[in-house]
Formats: sequence, C-alpha cells, structure tokens
Amino acid sequence: MEKTDLNLLIGGEAGQGLVTLGQLLAKSLVHAGYSILVTQSYQSRIRGGHNTFAIRVSREAVVAPRESVDLLIAMNAETVTLHKAEVADGGLIVADEAHGIETDGCLLVPYQQLGETRFANVVALGVVSVLLGLDQPLVARSLDDFFGKKDHEMAEKNRQILTTAFGWCDQQAVAFEKLPPVAKPIQRMVMNGNEAIAMGALSAGVKFCSFYPMTPATSIALNLAAQASRMGLVVEQAEDEIAAINMAIGASFAGLPSIVPTSGGGFALMTEGVSLAGMSETPVLIVVAQRPGPATGLPTRTEQADLELVLYTGHGEFPRAM
Repeated sequence: MEKTDLNLLIGGEAGQGLVTLGQLLAKSLVHAGYSILVTQSYQSRIRGGHNTFAIRVSREAVVAPRESVDLLIAMNAETVTLHKAEVADGGLIVADEAHGIETDGCLLVPYQQLGETRFANVVALGVVSVLLGLDQPLVARSLDDFFGKKDHEMAEKNRQILTTAFGWCDQQAVAFEKLPPVAKPIQRMVMNGNEAIAMGALSAGVKFCSFYPMTPATSIALNLAAQASRMGLVVEQAEDEIAAINMAIGASFAGLPSIVPTSGGGFALMTEGVSLAGMSETPVLIVVAQRPGPATGLPTRTEQADLELVLYTGHGEFPRAM
C-alpha cells in the first residue's frame, strides 16, 4: 500500500538550527506540491533545553497533527531517548553516529565527515530530503532563498554540504518508503499563523498597530512593521500593555483601523482598556496568542487555555466579536 501521509519530528537543543532545518524542509515539501501542517514546541532559551519541530505531510490536505512519528530526526542523543517510543512500525530514526546511539531502525549519519558542526542542519536537510524523495535542485533552491541574500559565500558552502549529504545518503541501503511524487504541484505560500494574521490585517486595511513584545504574539507586529512604509501604517512599541491598548483605542477613535497583538498575561493588563473601548463604542482588534493559563510560569508554550479570559474580559455588558 502506498504511503501518502508522513509525520516528521525534528528534535534537539535551541541553537542547533533545528528550526531552520524544519523551515527548509517545510518550504521544500510545499514547493514539491505537498500539503503540510507544522507543530512547533520551543523554550525561552537561546541555547539548550529540548525543542521540537513536527511536520505532517501528505498529498492530500492536512488539517491536524498526529502523535505517531514516521521519521525522527535527532539532532542530539536526548531526542532519541525522549521520542523513540513514538516512532511507528516501519519508521526510521536519523541520528549522528558520534552520539553512540544503539537502537533498531536507526540511520547513523557521519555528520562530522560530511560537514563542519555549524552545517549539521544542512547535512540533515540533505539526508532527510533523499529519504523523502525530494529532488536536490528543488531543495537547493529553498536553501538559496533562505541564505542566498544574506551571504553569498555561505550560500555556496551550504550548497556544497547539501550535495555531499545527498551523495552520501543515495549510497545507503535504507528501508524507508519515500513519499509518492505529486504529478502537478500547485503553487502555495508557506506561512505560519502569525504571518497569516499580519497579512489578513494588511488586506483589511489596518493603519495602526501598538504592542508590547510578548511571545508568541510579537511576530505579528514585526511582520506588520516590515511592511509599514510600503503599506502606509504605523507600528508603535509601547512601554507596557496598558499603553498599547490605550494607544490603539485613541487611534481607532481618530478613524484608523487598529490592531493590538498580545498574549494572556498582557491581555489581562488590557482589561480596563477593553471596557473603555466598549463604553466609548470604539472598535479595536486584539489578537490574543494563547498560552497555558495561568501563563506567567510558562512564557513560551502555546495552548488554548486563555479562552475563558478572552470571552468574558471587561466589566459591564457590551458586544464582543470573537
């Protein structure tokens, strides 16, 4: 039976480039015509901790993640220990041979022979691309799009490492079923939820954004700021969340469609501002990127746990559109 649905899980420490690897794989898969759904888990650390980047991919539309893993890409030994029980029958673990991992169904990759440590994610990209059945020119194009504009010398080095990794994996006898190719790939955009929210706001004519940085909502404002001069809007970083909501209310009262991105803890501080907007009948759009609640102790984990706060925030009776 042809395998039409795969679940990939990339695991490792912050600072190992696993998010870059995940983004490059995601873009390459979409460019090849597949549908994907990404689930990312990360910690509030520059280095260390355990982070994951999961990609579910199929020729058909993907609308939900799943728990069983078909391909586990372990950037460190801890990832194998934590997730090997999730690997499905017929699944495969891709790991560094230097980690000394001894387990069945594992492809041990000589990362140090194939490239310097800083290029480990590019080596993994090449190996995994071969396992999935992706064409090298297509993956190289995604790599160039990601790095080419930043540093031409680095982009060339990345292409060399990718070619080396492709060549090594092509020579391995690996019992792993590739994805069936898509006959006529449809062009699609690759974006995350915050990028989609920013694009939707721009399309709807937003002219003012005020915010105080708060994970995981900050990139909404950053995406808007990147387009501010071209699209004719103002993005203002306030000194706190109370100032952010009041700025947006003032801008909206003056006639500018306004947006405020925040998360649970920041939204809690905006409660009185929400009531002010209700009392003055001033429309304002607030994006609450949800985290576990109470959210203060888990600052970068995402979860649908602030819904009750959003539904009933503010004092008094006034309409809220959700």
